[in-house]
Amino acid sequence: MLEYKKILVPIDGSANSEWALKKAISVAQRNHGHLDVVTVIQSSRFMDIYGHMGTNMNYVEVSLLRAKEYVDNIKEQIQQKYHFTDIDVYVEAGDPKTVVATNLPEKLETDLIMMGSTGLNALQRTLLGSVADYVVRIAPVDVLLVRTKMDNFTIAKEV
Repeated sequence: MLEYKKILVPIDGSANSEWALKKAISVAQRNHGHLDVVTVIQSSRFMDIYGHMGTNMNYVEVSLLRAKEYVDNIKEQIQQKYHFTDIDVYVEAGDPKTVVATNLPEKLETDLIMMGSTGLNALQRTLLGSVADYVVRIAPVDVLLVRTKMDNFTIAKEV
């Protein structure tokens, strides 16, 4: 089949990721597809130098709560503005590269990942590598990278 029915959209609050979400809504509507929207909390932020979970669990809980509020707000706005209800939202903790490239596509039976291109500068890409670069190379499904030149665009304002 040449239609995308299960579209995974990772979002991080950047203009590129939210522009990718807006385009993914359009693709899902045209194909009578389903959207899975995820934000990934980098779990290594909560680890100490020995690889153990830090002792400030309040910080972890607040980070996860804010992420959940963010995706729930996005879902509500999409349902209201676009009348699109075939959407699930997720907050995952882990390495964004592996969560987006392999873990979720397998778990959710994704057939397309639509995501914003990197927001990193050249030095950051060299040191860290971008999630988008990794996903394009590793994901077992089609990947569509979305770029925007729009300044100050956010789905929360647009949706």
